[in-house]
Order: sequence, then C-alpha cells, then structure tokens
Amino acid sequence: MTQIKFDFGHPSADGIADLAGETVHVVPTSRFNSGKRIVVRDSFEVRLDEHGTATVTVPPTDNTFAYEVTVGESPDAWRFVRCVQVPDSSTPVAFADLVDVDASTLAPALNNGAALTYLMASSLQEAQAMSAANPGQMVFYPEGQAKTVASQILEDLTDTRAVVESQSAAAAQAANAAQASAAGAQEASVQAADAVQAVSEQTAQVSANVAAVQSVADSISESKAVVESHANEALTAIDEAVKSVKDKASDATGDDKAETTGESTPDTTDAAADGSQEA
Repeated sequence: MTQIKFDFGHPSADGIADLAGETVHVVPTSRFNSGKRIVVRDSFEVRLDEHGTATVTVPPTDNTFAYEVTVGESPDAWRFVRCVQVPDSSTPVAFADLVDVDASTLAPALNNGAALTYLMASSLQEAQAMSAANPGQMVFYPEGQAKTVASQILEDLTDTRAVVESQSAAAAQAANAAQASAAGAQEASVQAADAVQAVSEQTAQVSANVAAVQSVADSISESKAVVESHANEALTAIDEAVKSVKDKASDATGDDKAETTGESTPDTTDAAADGSQEA
C-alpha cells in the first residue's frame, strides 16, 4: 500500500492561502486484482483539513488501471481532474509528484496536458539569449546557422580527437619508458644483491684470515715466552757458574797468601814468574 499526501491552496490578497474543507474524489479507472481479491471500480472521498492537506492509502497501480482524482465540486471554477499512476512506495508520495497518464491508454502524458510552444530567433546569438531567458521552451534559429554550428562542432570534435590520440600515444610511450626503467631497476637490484653477497663472502674470508694470523701470532708469543724462559734459566746458570768460579778463585788466592806469610819470603823473580803463570 502507498500513502498519497494531498496539499492544496488558492490565491488570496496575501499570496497563497490554504484550500481548507474541500473534497477530493478518488476512483480507479477500472477494476483490478489485489492478490486473489477482485477490487471493483468504486470511489471514495476525503476532505482537506484546515491547512488544505489530507492523506489517503491506496494500492499501487499497475499496467491495468490508474486513479482518477477530482478536486473540487462541479460548480467550482477551479475544479480539475488528474489521472495518475501510484508507485509501490514505503514512504508517503506527494500528489504533485505523481505521473499523469492517459485515461484510455494508461500511457504517460509526457507534457502533462500543456501545449507545446516555441520561440523563433534570427541568429544563433539571439537563440542562445532567448534559450537562457526561457529555459522551459524550445528556440529555433535559421538552418544556415545550424549548419555552421554543426560544422564548428564537428571540427572541434575532430581537433579534440587528434589531441586525445596524441596524448594517448605520449602516455603509451611514457608507460613503455617506465616499464623499461622498472626492468633496469630490477636488474640493478639483482646486481647489487650479487655484489653484497660477494662482499659478504670476502668479509668472511678476511675474518678467517685474521683469525689464522691471530692464531699464528699467539703461537709465536707462546714460543717467545718459552725461549725467554729458557734464556733466563741459561743466564741464571751462567751467572751461578761465574760466581762459583770467582769464589773458587778467591779461595785459591787466600790460601796462597797464607802460605807466603808463614814461610820465608821467596825469590822475587821466581814469585813474579809464578804469579804470571798463575794468572
């Protein structure tokens, strides 16, 4: 079911006043089906409130019927009749927004009953001005002007197409260049990765060489320590041997002096000779 909202007014000295208390007459154009129920062609009425508004709820129309809505009584000068379609809507629909249809064919009345009017212009410029001033009417101007405008439009379209084709070609060339650059960048990235791998391998080899050199240096340091230890031991032994020799020499010299003191003084010449030999 669809709700239709009526809203009517009438002219007054103060502008538009509410059309209060008037009657709205609604009747389908023919009987119709609502599910398995047949709805006969009968009418109902609704009276407008003090604000000129009213709301009715009706089944939506289809291609078999429409609603004929009459506003006002027969003697009223402003009385009018509309034959309208009612859509299937979950929200209320304004009566002014409903589509008018022909009562016999139910085809939409495209011009809503208004007569077709048009304006004539003597030139394109005048036609443009008249069209801007009268947006709801058609404006005609001489055929020669139309051909000129059509030719200009065709020329503009041709130029535009050429520009678009040129820009498309430039875009395609730029895309190819970008693709080539991307391929080059990918190759450079692979080369850089290989170089990094090589540097890593060389770094590992250098680290291994450094470790080997350090091991040799440690071995040399150990050997040096051993040699120095043996040298110190040898020097100590030599010092002890020298000291022992000196001690023995000193003891021997003391004994000779003692013997010389206890006995007679030897011959000076012989003593000197003997001293030379001792030395």
